Amino acid sequence: MTTQVQAKLHTVDGHRLEVADAGSGPPVFLLHGAAPGASSAGTWSSLTPVLARTHRVVAPDFLGFGGSDKPERGDYGIGLWTSQTLALADELGIDRFSVIGNSLGGRVGLQLALDAPERIDDLVLMSTRVAPSDSPAQTLLRNYRPDRDLMRELVTECFVHRPGIVTESLVERRYTLSALPGAHEAIQCFFRGGAAPPSTDLEKLLPTIEHRTLVLHGRHDKVVPVSNSITLAQSLPHAELHVFADTGHWFPLERADRFEDSVSHFLTHARD
Repeated sequence: MTTQVQAKLHTVDGHRLEVADAGSGPPVFLLHGAAPGASSAGTWSSLTPVLARTHRVVAPDFLGFGGSDKPERGDYGIGLWTSQTLALADELGIDRFSVIGNSLGGRVGLQLALDAPERIDDLVLMSTRVAPSDSPAQTLLRNYRPDRDLMRELVTECFVHRPGIVTESLVERRYTLSALPGAHEAIQCFFRGGAAPPSTDLEKLLPTIEHRTLVLHGRHDKVVPVSNSITLAQSLPHAELHVFADTGHWFPLERADRFEDSVSHFLTHARD
């Protein structure tokens, strides 16, 4: 039996966030990344119904992305999305929750663990950046403007190790979201550093995060080098690392079954 996943709008701090909310059990928030056309539905469509069999799954679109509002403002960044995640949890009556964060979403997960450790249960960090870096993939990301051909290049050149798995419907969906009014301005604000990271000394703070953590990465990630996850696994006191062979930044797409099994097993057995 497939769990039905529905998204609806919640007003948080005066702005509408589109949020998928499914299942029952221990709450887990799924936090997407910050790339053109990113959204919760695009990132978590296969994982949400799997986890909803055993957990309450909450998957918001960050402000500036997907179906959420995209107001003109200058503070799009980790601090904003961290505070809004906590405010959304309050709105939904959720005190404690686990976090699964993809890329930038993982960085928000770390900030949640630093800012509100008493509210976080377990962490799953996917392709999460610890230290700044530059690469051709980063240049493509920053130079993107809403265009179908540029989106196709971005997806095939940056996000996957095997370009053959990329479909035209995926490219079209990402392009359409990236072209929504306010979407490009929001992500460009983030790329420009419109809001400085809450902590510029993240590596020094990692040993203070006591939460059980599953660290996941694709070996051939061109956007966030796998060395970031190695640093996380070595620095976090209660972390385990899984590296997916023959995969890139989007290993949940390239290795969906293994990814879903790893996450489900970790969350289900975390308290055993």
